Amino acid sequence: MQKFLFARIEVWVLLAVILLGALGLVGFGGAVIEHTEGRHRLSFIGKAAVAVARVPLTIETVLRNENPMWTPRQDRFDGQSGWTWDKAPTADGYWLMSWFDVTRGRSVIDMVRLSDGSVTHQWLPDFGTSLAGASQQSKVSELANWRNGKFKVYVPYLTPEGALVVKSMYTPLIAYDGCARQLWLQDGVMFHHSTESDGAGGLWVPSVIEPTGVKGVSQRFEDDGLSHVGADGAIIETISLTEMLLRHGLQHLVFQVGNYDDDPLHLNDIQPVLSDGPWWKKGDLFLSLRHRSLVMLYRPSTDEIVWMQQGPWMGQHDVDILDDHRIAVFNNRAQSRTNGVGTVDGTSEILIHDFATGTTTSPYHDAMAREKVGALFEGLYTFLPSGELVIEDHNSGRILFLAADGSKLGQFINRNPDGKVYEIGWGRYIDQASGDAALQIWQGQSCSAG
Repeated sequence: MQKFLFARIEVWVLLAVILLGALGLVGFGGAVIEHTEGRHRLSFIGKAAVAVARVPLTIETVLRNENPMWTPRQDRFDGQSGWTWDKAPTADGYWLMSWFDVTRGRSVIDMVRLSDGSVTHQWLPDFGTSLAGASQQSKVSELANWRNGKFKVYVPYLTPEGALVVKSMYTPLIAYDGCARQLWLQDGVMFHHSTESDGAGGLWVPSVIEPTGVKGVSQRFEDDGLSHVGADGAIIETISLTEMLLRHGLQHLVFQVGNYDDDPLHLNDIQPVLSDGPWWKKGDLFLSLRHRSLVMLYRPSTDEIVWMQQGPWMGQHDVDILDDHRIAVFNNRAQSRTNGVGTVDGTSEILIHDFATGTTTSPYHDAMAREKVGALFEGLYTFLPSGELVIEDHNSGRILFLAADGSKLGQFINRNPDGKVYEIGWGRYIDQASGDAALQIWQGQSCSAG
């Protein structure tokens, strides 16, 4: 063996090996590009090349699945844990929240009473069992999302009938009863980000259309869909956001000069308009396109873009309607730097845009800077009926409560028994009457096995 390892090699042999290796790398790269761009002249070779190229990603996915969802912001909050209050909120009602429990190795959904912080109801669905029979052919859905340990619930939705509708990122939509028993599952598309009521029993949820009808894109192109789902989980319609933009001559938002992007738009919120106003009509949809720092008002009934604006928000999320002439936007202030690492420019903030005056203000900037809110991704806010404000600082595993004047009321830090801070999913405010009605429904349900 030693002779073999240290044998002399002719220079021409070494050069030939290097040349063949270089040609092999070029061929390998070409096969990957051929396959990912949808050209299948070398179908078998292309599939094999892509499989090899994805080995590092597969290893990363497996490792992430074994590593619970702890946040990268471990240096904050001086050991604070759970709910702490300087002053209790005056708002009635409940906060419906999801959080990662490392002791259980899974996400938990709680309905918390705002007046005293008590957990009035808790769900522990078996997501793995629910998803076992679902289609797993999506090209954008990571394996880790199909298991309990990585199924992070995003904005759980409570129906008037007491059903809990949940999803993770790029998964089917699932409804459970008060006992966490599955009621229905919709896997016709993969859903992601927000879940919002249409005001008539249905939901609008972002999705991914597969296969896409958009030409000239790779197989992993994320064709964002606007999915309208009925109360029974049936899909009423799905509108391709990409094709809608192309129809309206907005190709520059999808295909920009420079590097190709499989996720050029990144739809992260659909906010339905529930009543007519001077600037919009019932049935319109406010859309947030994070990767274009763009907020849009779209009218599905006439396929009309009523209004759109890029900035001053950057990498924004969570558009809400405040009244008949104002919207609010969670401005992550996220941007990319030359080192390829995303960063928050100063502090995240909540921008209020007034359609009547055309002005955009940031009334809580100082308060959020004081509390060092910096959500590079995701993030959420809710104005309570009392005028108080809930901010979900996702990247820090924190839910922050502020008074109407910006002073701090309290916060929840998802620190687990191992001392680490773990992720939370987006939460939702439940008014007193709706929460009380749901509790009555659940009390009448028998949760015994069988």
